[in-house]
Amino acid sequence: MEFHVKKTNLTLLISSMLASSVAYSAAPGAPTIDWGEHTYALVELNRDAGSYNDIVVAIHDSVAVSVSWQTWSGDAAETANVKLNGDTVWTGDGGASSATFNVSKGGIYDMTVELCNADGCSESGSVELTIADTDGSHLAPLVPTLQENNKPYTNKSGKVVGSYFVEWSVYDRGFPVDKIPAQNLTHIIYGFTPICGGDGINDSLKQISGSFEALQKACAGREDFKVAIHDPWAALQKGQQGVSEWSDPYRGNFGQMMALKQAYPDLKILPSIGGWTLSDPFYFMHDEAKRRTFVSSVKEFLQTWKFFDGVDIDWEYPGGNGAHPTLGDKERDGELYVTLMKELREMLDELSTETGRTYELTSAIGVDVKKIEVVDYNRAQQYMDYIFLMSYDMFGAFDLNNLGHQSGLYDASHNPAVTFTTDRGVTDLLAQGLDPKKLVIGVPKYGRGWKGVHNYTGDNPMTGQATGGIDGTWEAGVLDYRDIADNHSGNGWEDRYDEQAEASYKWNPTTKELISYDNARAVKAKGNYVQQHGLAGLFSWEIDADNGDVLNAMHEGLGHGDDTGEPPVNKPPVANAGDDQTVTGPVEVQLDGSSSYDPEQQAMTYSWTQVSGPAVTINSSDQAHASVDVPVTDTNVSYVLSLTVTDDEGLTDSDQVTITNQAEAVNQPPSVSLPAALNVDSESTFNLNAQAQDPDGDPLTYTWTVPNNFTVLSGSGTASINVKAPAVTEVSQAVISVLVSDGALDATAQTSMTVNPVDTGGGECSMTDPDAANHPAWSAGATYVGGDKVSHDQLVWEAKYWTQNNEPSVTADQWKLLSDVEVSWNAGVAYNGGDEVNHNGNRWKAAYWTRGDEPGTAAVWENIGEASCQ
Repeated sequence: MEFHVKKTNLTLLISSMLASSVAYSAAPGAPTIDWGEHTYALVELNRDAGSYNDIVVAIHDSVAVSVSWQTWSGDAAETANVKLNGDTVWTGDGGASSATFNVSKGGIYDMTVELCNADGCSESGSVELTIADTDGSHLAPLVPTLQENNKPYTNKSGKVVGSYFVEWSVYDRGFPVDKIPAQNLTHIIYGFTPICGGDGINDSLKQISGSFEALQKACAGREDFKVAIHDPWAALQKGQQGVSEWSDPYRGNFGQMMALKQAYPDLKILPSIGGWTLSDPFYFMHDEAKRRTFVSSVKEFLQTWKFFDGVDIDWEYPGGNGAHPTLGDKERDGELYVTLMKELREMLDELSTETGRTYELTSAIGVDVKKIEVVDYNRAQQYMDYIFLMSYDMFGAFDLNNLGHQSGLYDASHNPAVTFTTDRGVTDLLAQGLDPKKLVIGVPKYGRGWKGVHNYTGDNPMTGQATGGIDGTWEAGVLDYRDIADNHSGNGWEDRYDEQAEASYKWNPTTKELISYDNARAVKAKGNYVQQHGLAGLFSWEIDADNGDVLNAMHEGLGHGDDTGEPPVNKPPVANAGDDQTVTGPVEVQLDGSSSYDPEQQAMTYSWTQVSGPAVTINSSDQAHASVDVPVTDTNVSYVLSLTVTDDEGLTDSDQVTITNQAEAVNQPPSVSLPAALNVDSESTFNLNAQAQDPDGDPLTYTWTVPNNFTVLSGSGTASINVKAPAVTEVSQAVISVLVSDGALDATAQTSMTVNPVDTGGGECSMTDPDAANHPAWSAGATYVGGDKVSHDQLVWEAKYWTQNNEPSVTADQWKLLSDVEVSWNAGVAYNGGDEVNHNGNRWKAAYWTRGDEPGTAAVWENIGEASCQ
């Protein structure tokens, strides 16, 4: 009995000790990851560099990621683990407080640190680890909103629906990647990727101001015949939606296209190498070494920019007749083209083996039979995925004696002997033995036009000649589709269609202007042609010129329909009675309903009627163009007329136009004013602005009278002139006057000028800077970006932003003077707070931004002492 009691006590003691041990054992305390930037790049860039070689710093197969942590409590850890998205990527000793491990795939990861011992594990909160890569895997998907007239479509046919997107569209065109209706495209062709080379290799670029110099800057230190990026700012540096932060490794067009691929992984994006002014280097690739350099660099380019899906070759053109008039060999270039396609395909197949991806090889070609016959495309097609037929630019203002459809599908009704059409180009290629499933027809999203059209037969302006190119959107003779739709309807413009050619055009018989372009009907005809002949699809030049109408028509022509899922329903026509008019009778007023249209291109009937006002007779009331005879009147009278249009199924629409008949008014003189007096310094520049108006709204002309010793720098004949004062050694008086005229009556105004000599203050001013010798001299043809430093007039200047052809001076807003020299106040210069100037023998400091406020007369300036010089 006694033994039993002792044994029980021992058991209780052991149990108590075990319980005590369990109570005081625990997992390690949760670690805290140290604060810091956790961003790495598999393709490492120096975006601030100006040359391609310096921009691409390194391409890594993997990056070494470092992370450190702290533990503030808990038992000691036996092991430490680093996890990415819950998967362990590193394991080490529990006493470690940092780790380094390699990551080879781009993306955004949740990174945590886990500490473990025999009693359990504790895990830190997560931090974001970014592994940037040029495939865009680290970016949020970019899903552009359909804008303007773009509608959603489902590509039911599997046909190609492609478009060019150009590098420069982010500038004046204001069309970045996030405006591309990417959901409606299978291919984006990025124009253009240049081939490096200087004088004698890229001479066609010299046709465009600054373009040759920009390429030399981009290709600095890079071997001739390697590809590069022509405009690094647009491609990589400009902040855009989704890639706007300066910390984003890849910005600009490339950054946005990387994000676009995340939203649309099946979308093919191809860099187009060449183009009209960038094709010269191809002619030199008969040299195998040059060709090998080129092909190797294309591979390097695709390895660097992983969002691209292959390459497009836009050689304009094998055999010659491109931008450079003396380049081209019709006997040898065709064989070179086939060889180039073969070697590019071999390179792409090699790259596919390395990456596991497939790459497309395409090419844009001319459709003129003279260009087609140079190349054996039947042999070349085995290496190619698609051939893009540039079935446009057949006619234009480059020829004023032969007018025609710039993108006709068939022969024109007025000239069946044209040298080439879309159908003729396709027929010639099929005759060579090409697979129709590799042929993609081109659709222009622009028009070509002429002015001064004359000597035409009957009512067909296409039979005439022209005196010049029509005023274009960006260049003479060429208009964006959006420009045509918005600004060339009504006001005398007639919509016409050549049913034989399946080609549309606009004609203004009053102004004698003619535009050949593709409207929805012409585009749909091309889509129907693709279906009829089993071709690969449609592509267009260029996406930023379209308001959505052309791309919509491409889909509908290919039989896709929109995403409503419902059969098409006839839509009513749209009436447009033209603009309201104000006239003074007696006069015949033209009524123009030609801008009315039917969405399904049905024929329409027209009916003009009078709604209100004294009765007038409507001539040709059943035509798009009608007229009314407006009589003389002693008081203002208004006539309201209505146009009703009706389609084949009886649907109608109406629109009204108001004609105001004004009683003849007595012409009233214009008025004008100038500042009564103005003080300027010797040899300074200043602006004079005439404030003029005409009570009748008549256009005004300006005639300035300026003393001979003053120099008019700009603005003669306008309301504002820029003038340089003469050099004087004593105070001088003068008068500048302006006369404005409405053609019959005049008005004048004048300004009394006081020109003051510049007070040197008895000191000497050095307007030179020894540091200028350490900076490159400014060049008018060079392109500069913000931060670039140059020397000019023995001073050092810094560009504030992108600029070209703007000479550094204190009056040039694009440049900042870095040299520490004293300068005189200038009325035309904008000053910021803290800027100092000399004026009238004193030194002045600006309190805030100002322009034109003279020191000593404006509170913005603080007198800070006597000037040492002027």
